[in-house]
Amino acid sequence: MSGCKQVRLLRHLRHFCMAGAALVFFGCSSKPAEDVPPAPASASPATPAPSGPTGRIRGVVRLKGQAPAAAVEPVTENQNVCGNKVSVSRLALGAENGVQRAFVYLDGVPAVHDLRPQQAVVVDQKNCQYAPYALAIPAGTKLEMSNSDPILHNVHAKEKSEDGGQQTIFNIAMPVQGQRVPIDPGRIKPGIITLSCEAGHPWMNAHIFVADHPYVAVTDEKGGFVIPDVPVGKYRIKMWHEGVTMKKNNKALQRYDYEDPYEITQDVVVEPNGEAVVNFDFSLRAGD
Repeated sequence: MSGCKQVRLLRHLRHFCMAGAALVFFGCSSKPAEDVPPAPASASPATPAPSGPTGRIRGVVRLKGQAPAAAVEPVTENQNVCGNKVSVSRLALGAENGVQRAFVYLDGVPAVHDLRPQQAVVVDQKNCQYAPYALAIPAGTKLEMSNSDPILHNVHAKEKSEDGGQQTIFNIAMPVQGQRVPIDPGRIKPGIITLSCEAGHPWMNAHIFVADHPYVAVTDEKGGFVIPDVPVGKYRIKMWHEGVTMKKNNKALQRYDYEDPYEITQDVVVEPNGEAVVNFDFSLRAGD
């Protein structure tokens, strides 16, 4: 049975177990749905140290101009867990407009074949949000999906297809609180994976950067990043941030459709024992 069919079936079944699930929920603390999960610390894939001279790259991603006005949508299902409203602007800012949860990575570098996978990494569904919201993992890392909520979620993972669209990697229904589902590492190719929930929670999304080299970082709560142990040389370095503004509430597919991601590329030179500083400033698109 496909993930989508599982979701439709289990949405009918979930009402029979809500009473017992509610007892579990009200024994736990929760946060409002409009709270934005904090950005994780930068996580670079592990790899043996380069044999030659290296340097590091650091910098900050900042938003130019004013932040967009707050945008919220009403929550129509599971308000006892998810709250009554939720933020739909996908931009989290720190001090001095530092942009959290952006990926910064070296673009076009060869794959590192002796990259060491991390131990199993868990992406949790808690208070109707994914946690962490953005993370980078080495290719081959064991990934687990977890549901800490007493309600039905589903995890629909997609990657960019050759025609520029999105194609499904896996789609898993998770109706049970405490449920954990391992993902076969062989199904996950290097690239950026988008997670979404189509079980009545269209605001839920997260991004996983699956890397075949160690030169990737996730911006922190101030928009900062560091990429250490970069072999000496000249590179292209890219910043990637998901689309910020919601364009359509696609009720038929139970999802929010957003603008395209933001991407900026620069050149950087890494010198022996040096520190290259690369800052990214981006402006929201006209009309946003």
